[in-house]
Amino acid sequence: MKEVFSLEDIFNVMIELESMGSVHYSNMKNMTYNSNLIVLFDKLSKQELAHKELYTRFKTETITFSAQKVDDEYKAYMDCLLTQTIGFLNGDREVTDFEKGFAIAVQLEKDTIMFLNELKEIIGSSHAEEIDRIILQEKAHLRALYEYSQKIL
Repeated sequence: MKEVFSLEDIFNVMIELESMGSVHYSNMKNMTYNSNLIVLFDKLSKQELAHKELYTRFKTETITFSAQKVDDEYKAYMDCLLTQTIGFLNGDREVTDFEKGFAIAVQLEKDTIMFLNELKEIIGSSHAEEIDRIILQEKAHLRALYEYSQKIL
């Protein structure tokens, strides 16, 4: 049996994560004189905005999925993820130094990857290619952040 589900709450969190990520990377860019980091943060900021646009488009679509994939246990799991991420979004994210800025960026990227993997499980093949592309970009963001953090922190 198929049910209609908007996934609006999840997409709203994803949109907020990407918005916050874009602003965060712009702020990080303004905190450095390192030309390589300026280029990296600018690129990451722009990619986050492109992801936000995609999730905004997804939010307007009706996506069908198997109700068996979203049982009570899975709903409780997703509620936990949403609650923790919303807590993070509402928490203290003021960047006072690069170390904290990198830690926030890594958390944003990890949360995004986790949500994308869950979305992919729920919606199946209807948007799998787009989601896989974004997951690869988010993983590349994590690698780049890690590589730079090892050099400068």
